[in-house]
Amino acid sequence: MTARQRQVLDLVVQGLGNKAIAGELGISEQAAKEHVSTLLRRFGATSRAALAEIGTQLQILGSTDVDVSWLPYLFVAAPIGMQVLRGPDYQVVAINHTARKAADRDVVGLTFGDAFPEAAPLLLPLLDEVYATGEPHSESEFEAIWVRDGVLQPSYGDFVLQPIREPDGPVTGVMIFGADVTERVMTRRRADELSAEQLAIFDLMNDGVVVADATGAVVKVNDAARRIAGVPLDLNMLVGHQVALAQLRHADGRAVAHAEAPLVRALGGETVAWADYVAFNAKRQADVRLRVSAKPMRSREGSIAGAVLVFRRLREA
Repeated sequence: MTARQRQVLDLVVQGLGNKAIAGELGISEQAAKEHVSTLLRRFGATSRAALAEIGTQLQILGSTDVDVSWLPYLFVAAPIGMQVLRGPDYQVVAINHTARKAADRDVVGLTFGDAFPEAAPLLLPLLDEVYATGEPHSESEFEAIWVRDGVLQPSYGDFVLQPIREPDGPVTGVMIFGADVTERVMTRRRADELSAEQLAIFDLMNDGVVVADATGAVVKVNDAARRIAGVPLDLNMLVGHQVALAQLRHADGRAVAHAEAPLVRALGGETVAWADYVAFNAKRQADVRLRVSAKPMRSREGSIAGAVLVFRRLREA
Protein backbone atom coordinates (compact mmCIF):
# COMPACT_ATOMS: atom_id res chain seq x y z
CA MET A 1 0.00 0.00 0.00
CA THR A 2 1.00 3.59 -0.53
CA ALA A 3 1.25 5.91 2.46
CA ARG A 4 -2.04 7.56 1.38
CA GLN A 5 -3.83 4.22 1.11
CA ARG A 6 -2.60 3.33 4.59
CA GLN A 7 -4.02 6.63 5.91
CA VAL A 8 -7.36 5.96 4.23
CA LEU A 9 -7.48 2.40 5.59
CA ASP A 10 -6.78 3.62 9.14
CA LEU A 11 -9.67 6.11 8.84
CA VAL A 12 -11.97 3.38 7.51
CA VAL A 13 -11.05 1.35 10.62
CA GLN A 14 -12.14 4.34 12.71
CA GLY A 15 -15.53 4.24 10.98
CA LEU A 16 -15.19 7.44 8.92
CA GLY A 17 -17.17 7.84 5.68
CA ASN A 18 -15.72 9.15 2.43
CA LYS A 19 -16.62 12.77 3.17
CA ALA A 20 -15.04 12.65 6.62
CA ILE A 21 -11.93 10.93 5.23
CA ALA A 22 -11.62 13.64 2.59
CA GLY A 23 -11.86 16.36 5.22
CA GLU A 24 -9.34 14.61 7.46
CA LEU A 25 -6.76 14.20 4.69
CA GLY A 26 -7.45 17.40 2.77
CA ILE A 27 -8.45 15.62 -0.43
CA SER A 28 -11.61 15.57 -2.51
CA GLU A 29 -14.47 13.26 -1.60
CA GLN A 30 -14.09 11.59 -5.02
CA ALA A 31 -10.41 10.90 -4.33
CA ALA A 32 -11.34 9.37 -0.98
CA LYS A 33 -13.96 7.20 -2.68
CA GLU A 34 -11.42 6.00 -5.25
CA HIS A 35 -8.90 5.11 -2.56
CA VAL A 36 -11.53 3.09 -0.71
CA SER A 37 -12.54 1.31 -3.92
CA THR A 38 -8.89 0.47 -4.62
CA LEU A 39 -8.52 -0.96 -1.12
CA LEU A 40 -11.69 -3.02 -1.46
CA ARG A 41 -10.35 -4.58 -4.67
CA ARG A 42 -6.84 -5.04 -3.24
CA PHE A 43 -8.04 -7.07 -0.26
CA GLY A 44 -11.03 -8.70 -1.92
CA ALA A 45 -13.35 -7.12 0.66
CA THR A 46 -17.05 -6.99 -0.19
CA SER A 47 -17.95 -4.09 2.15
CA ARG A 48 -16.48 -1.26 4.21
CA ALA A 49 -17.10 -3.34 7.34
CA ALA A 50 -15.02 -6.19 5.90
CA LEU A 51 -12.33 -3.68 4.91
CA ALA A 52 -12.32 -2.23 8.43
CA GLU A 53 -11.91 -5.75 9.84
CA ILE A 54 -8.92 -6.34 7.57
CA GLY A 55 -7.46 -2.97 8.55
CA THR A 56 -7.83 -3.82 12.23
CA GLN A 57 -6.06 -7.12 11.62
CA LEU A 58 -3.22 -5.29 9.92
CA GLN A 59 -2.93 -2.85 12.82
CA ILE A 60 -2.78 -5.62 15.40
CA LEU A 61 -0.97 -8.42 13.58
CA GLY A 62 0.88 -6.66 10.78
CA SER A 63 -0.43 -9.27 8.36
CA THR A 64 -3.63 -10.47 6.70
CA ASP A 65 -2.41 -14.06 6.56
CA VAL A 66 -3.77 -14.98 10.00
CA ASP A 67 -7.31 -16.35 10.09
CA VAL A 68 -9.53 -13.47 11.24
CA SER A 69 -11.50 -15.90 13.41
CA TRP A 70 -8.51 -15.72 15.78
CA LEU A 71 -8.97 -11.99 16.39
CA PRO A 72 -11.44 -12.35 19.30
CA TYR A 73 -8.86 -14.44 21.14
CA LEU A 74 -5.88 -12.29 20.17
CA PHE A 75 -7.48 -8.96 21.00
CA VAL A 76 -11.04 -8.71 22.25
CA ALA A 77 -10.95 -11.54 24.80
CA ALA A 78 -7.26 -11.42 25.66
CA PRO A 79 -6.58 -11.50 29.43
CA ILE A 80 -4.21 -8.53 29.12
CA GLY A 81 -5.34 -5.00 28.36
CA MET A 82 -4.72 -3.68 24.84
CA GLN A 83 -5.22 -0.22 23.39
CA VAL A 84 -4.44 1.26 19.99
CA LEU A 85 -3.69 5.00 20.18
CA ARG A 86 -3.35 7.13 17.05
CA GLY A 87 -1.66 10.46 16.46
CA PRO A 88 0.31 12.74 18.80
CA ASP A 89 -2.80 13.31 20.93
CA TYR A 90 -3.15 9.52 21.38
CA GLN A 91 -6.73 9.08 20.29
CA VAL A 92 -8.13 5.70 21.38
CA VAL A 93 -9.14 3.95 18.15
CA ALA A 94 -9.38 0.41 19.56
CA ILE A 95 -9.51 -1.05 23.05
CA ASN A 96 -10.27 -4.55 24.26
CA HIS A 97 -12.57 -5.64 27.08
CA THR A 98 -9.81 -6.02 29.68
CA ALA A 99 -8.48 -2.50 29.16
CA ARG A 100 -11.98 -1.01 28.95
CA LYS A 101 -12.69 -2.21 32.50
CA ALA A 102 -9.98 0.14 33.76
CA ALA A 103 -11.94 3.08 32.32
CA ASP A 104 -15.38 1.67 33.21
CA ARG A 105 -16.90 3.37 30.14
CA ASP A 106 -16.66 3.56 26.35
CA VAL A 107 -13.54 5.55 25.52
CA VAL A 108 -13.12 4.91 21.77
CA GLY A 109 -12.69 8.26 20.04
CA LEU A 110 -11.39 10.01 23.17
CA THR A 111 -7.78 10.98 23.69
CA PHE A 112 -5.88 8.89 26.21
CA GLY A 113 -5.77 11.90 28.55
CA ASP A 114 -9.56 12.17 28.52
CA ALA A 115 -10.10 8.41 28.69
CA PHE A 116 -7.81 7.87 31.68
CA PRO A 117 -7.44 11.29 33.38
CA GLU A 118 -6.07 9.87 36.65
CA ALA A 119 -3.40 7.69 35.00
CA ALA A 120 -2.55 10.09 32.16
CA PRO A 121 -0.15 12.42 34.06
CA LEU A 122 2.17 9.47 34.71
CA LEU A 123 1.77 7.58 31.43
CA LEU A 124 1.68 10.49 28.96
CA PRO A 125 5.43 11.27 29.32
CA LEU A 126 6.17 7.62 28.50
CA LEU A 127 3.83 7.73 25.48
CA ASP A 128 5.58 10.91 24.32
CA GLU A 129 8.96 9.19 24.61
CA VAL A 130 7.85 6.18 22.56
CA TYR A 131 6.15 8.38 19.95
CA ALA A 132 9.22 10.59 19.60
CA THR A 133 11.93 7.91 19.60
CA GLY A 134 10.11 5.00 17.96
CA GLU A 135 11.54 2.73 20.63
CA PRO A 136 9.31 0.42 22.72
CA HIS A 137 9.22 0.95 26.47
CA SER A 138 8.26 -1.34 29.35
CA GLU A 139 7.33 -0.65 32.96
CA SER A 140 7.06 -3.19 35.76
CA GLU A 141 4.64 -2.68 38.66
CA PHE A 142 3.88 0.85 37.45
CA GLU A 143 1.77 2.68 40.02
CA ALA A 144 -1.18 4.72 38.79
CA ILE A 145 -4.90 5.19 39.44
CA TRP A 146 -7.59 3.43 37.44
CA VAL A 147 -10.88 1.62 37.96
CA ARG A 148 -10.58 -1.74 39.69
CA ASP A 149 -13.65 -3.69 40.81
CA GLY A 150 -15.77 -0.71 39.83
CA VAL A 151 -13.87 1.70 42.09
CA LEU A 152 -11.24 4.27 41.15
CA GLN A 153 -8.20 3.35 43.26
CA PRO A 154 -4.38 3.19 43.34
CA SER A 155 -3.29 0.22 41.25
CA TYR A 156 -0.21 -1.43 39.75
CA GLY A 157 0.40 -2.70 36.24
CA ASP A 158 3.06 -4.21 34.01
CA PHE A 159 3.04 -2.25 30.74
CA VAL A 160 4.63 -2.48 27.30
CA LEU A 161 4.30 0.57 25.03
CA GLN A 162 4.89 -0.36 21.41
CA PRO A 163 5.20 2.25 18.63
CA ILE A 164 2.98 1.88 15.56
CA ARG A 165 4.80 2.80 12.35
CA GLU A 166 3.90 3.31 8.75
CA PRO A 167 5.92 0.91 6.56
CA ASP A 168 9.37 2.51 6.39
CA GLY A 169 7.81 5.67 7.75
CA PRO A 170 7.23 7.71 10.89
CA VAL A 171 5.52 6.68 14.10
CA THR A 172 1.79 7.27 13.83
CA GLY A 173 0.63 5.87 17.15
CA VAL A 174 1.33 3.71 20.16
CA MET A 175 -0.12 0.38 21.25
CA ILE A 176 -0.35 -0.30 24.99
CA PHE A 177 -0.26 -3.80 26.43
CA GLY A 178 -0.95 -3.95 30.16
CA ALA A 179 -1.57 -6.46 32.91
CA ASP A 180 -3.07 -5.56 36.29
CA VAL A 181 -0.65 -6.85 38.94
CA THR A 182 -2.14 -5.01 41.92
CA GLU A 183 -3.01 -8.19 43.80
CA ARG A 184 0.48 -9.55 43.27
CA VAL A 185 2.09 -6.38 44.59
CA MET A 186 -0.22 -6.09 47.59
CA THR A 187 0.15 -9.77 48.47
CA ARG A 188 3.92 -9.46 48.40
CA ARG A 189 3.81 -6.35 50.53
CA ARG A 190 1.58 -8.03 53.09
CA ALA A 191 3.94 -11.00 53.11
CA ASP A 192 6.95 -8.71 53.55
CA GLU A 193 5.27 -6.92 56.44
CA LEU A 194 4.30 -10.23 58.01
CA SER A 195 7.81 -11.60 57.53
CA ALA A 196 9.33 -8.55 59.21
CA GLU A 197 6.96 -8.98 62.15
CA GLN A 198 7.65 -12.70 62.34
CA LEU A 199 11.40 -12.18 62.21
CA ALA A 200 11.24 -9.70 65.08
CA ILE A 201 9.31 -12.24 67.18
CA PHE A 202 11.55 -15.03 65.92
CA ASP A 203 14.71 -13.37 67.24
CA LEU A 204 13.12 -12.47 70.57
CA MET A 205 12.13 -16.05 71.36
CA ASN A 206 13.94 -17.87 74.13
CA ASP A 207 13.27 -21.17 72.38
CA GLY A 208 15.54 -22.26 69.58
CA VAL A 209 13.89 -22.34 66.15
CA VAL A 210 15.22 -23.94 62.95
CA VAL A 211 13.24 -23.68 59.71
CA ALA A 212 14.00 -25.88 56.69
CA ASP A 213 12.48 -25.73 53.21
CA ALA A 214 11.06 -28.70 51.33
CA THR A 215 14.51 -29.70 50.06
CA GLY A 216 15.88 -29.94 53.60
CA ALA A 217 17.94 -26.75 53.37
CA VAL A 218 17.91 -24.60 56.51
CA VAL A 219 16.47 -21.17 55.68
CA LYS A 220 16.03 -19.62 59.13
CA VAL A 221 17.82 -20.07 62.44
CA ASN A 222 17.38 -17.78 65.42
CA ASP A 223 20.09 -16.77 67.87
CA ALA A 224 18.60 -18.90 70.63
CA ALA A 225 18.98 -22.02 68.48
CA ARG A 226 22.68 -21.40 67.92
CA ARG A 227 23.23 -20.59 71.58
CA ILE A 228 21.37 -23.64 72.93
CA ALA A 229 22.75 -26.12 70.39
CA GLY A 230 26.31 -24.83 70.58
CA VAL A 231 26.95 -25.80 66.94
CA PRO A 232 27.13 -23.66 63.78
CA LEU A 233 23.57 -23.89 62.48
CA ASP A 234 24.10 -21.97 59.26
CA LEU A 235 21.64 -21.17 56.49
CA ASN A 236 21.56 -23.46 53.45
CA MET A 237 22.99 -26.41 55.42
CA LEU A 238 21.12 -29.59 54.64
CA VAL A 239 19.12 -31.20 57.40
CA GLY A 240 21.24 -33.93 58.93
CA HIS A 241 22.44 -35.12 62.30
CA GLN A 242 24.27 -31.82 62.91
CA VAL A 243 21.45 -29.52 61.88
CA ALA A 244 18.86 -31.71 63.55
CA LEU A 245 20.89 -31.07 66.71
CA ALA A 246 24.43 -32.38 66.90
CA GLN A 247 24.89 -35.88 68.19
CA LEU A 248 21.27 -35.98 69.30
CA ARG A 249 20.41 -38.86 71.60
CA HIS A 250 17.29 -40.07 73.28
CA ALA A 251 16.86 -39.19 76.94
CA ASP A 252 18.02 -42.69 77.88
CA GLY A 253 21.26 -42.24 75.94
CA ARG A 254 20.36 -44.16 72.77
CA ALA A 255 21.55 -42.54 69.55
CA VAL A 256 18.93 -40.97 67.30
CA ALA A 257 19.19 -42.20 63.73
CA HIS A 258 18.99 -39.59 60.99
CA ALA A 259 15.54 -40.79 59.91
CA GLU A 260 14.34 -40.49 63.53
CA ALA A 261 15.47 -36.87 63.99
CA PRO A 262 12.42 -34.65 64.68
CA LEU A 263 13.10 -32.19 61.86
CA VAL A 264 13.62 -35.00 59.35
CA ARG A 265 10.37 -36.64 60.48
CA ALA A 266 8.53 -33.32 60.10
CA LEU A 267 9.85 -32.98 56.54
CA GLY A 268 8.22 -36.33 55.92
CA GLY A 269 4.86 -34.90 56.99
CA GLU A 270 4.80 -35.98 60.64
CA THR A 271 3.94 -33.66 63.53
CA VAL A 272 6.42 -34.52 66.29
CA ALA A 273 5.16 -33.94 69.81
CA TRP A 274 7.37 -32.51 72.56
CA ALA A 275 9.90 -35.08 73.77
CA ASP A 276 13.13 -34.98 75.75
CA TYR A 277 16.51 -35.52 74.14
CA VAL A 278 20.17 -35.06 74.97
CA ALA A 279 22.62 -33.26 72.67
CA PHE A 280 26.31 -32.48 72.90
CA ASN A 281 27.06 -28.76 73.16
CA ALA A 282 30.44 -28.31 71.49
CA LYS A 283 30.95 -24.87 72.95
CA ARG A 284 30.38 -26.07 76.50
CA GLN A 285 31.94 -29.44 75.81
CA ALA A 286 29.11 -30.99 77.74
CA ASP A 287 25.75 -32.65 77.24
CA VAL A 288 22.62 -30.53 77.46
CA ARG A 289 19.10 -31.76 78.03
CA LEU A 290 16.55 -30.51 75.48
CA ARG A 291 12.82 -30.65 74.94
CA VAL A 292 12.12 -30.78 71.21
CA SER A 293 9.13 -30.65 68.87
CA ALA A 294 8.74 -30.31 65.10
CA LYS A 295 5.95 -29.67 62.64
CA PRO A 296 5.64 -29.73 58.84
CA MET A 297 4.72 -26.61 56.87
CA ARG A 298 2.32 -27.16 54.01
CA SER A 299 1.46 -25.18 50.87
CA ARG A 300 -2.10 -24.22 50.00
CA GLU A 301 -2.25 -27.33 47.85
CA GLY A 302 -1.29 -29.49 50.85
CA SER A 303 2.22 -30.46 49.77
CA ILE A 304 5.17 -30.25 52.19
CA ALA A 305 6.71 -26.77 51.91
CA GLY A 306 9.19 -27.24 54.76
CA ALA A 307 9.36 -27.89 58.48
CA VAL A 308 9.95 -26.08 61.77
CA LEU A 309 11.96 -27.42 64.69
CA VAL A 310 11.51 -25.82 68.13
CA PHE A 311 13.60 -26.73 71.16
CA ARG A 312 14.39 -25.42 74.63
CA ARG A 313 17.05 -26.24 77.15
CA LEU A 314 15.95 -28.07 80.28
CA ARG A 315 17.58 -27.00 83.52
CA GLU A 316 19.31 -29.72 85.44
CA ALA A 317 17.43 -30.90 88.53
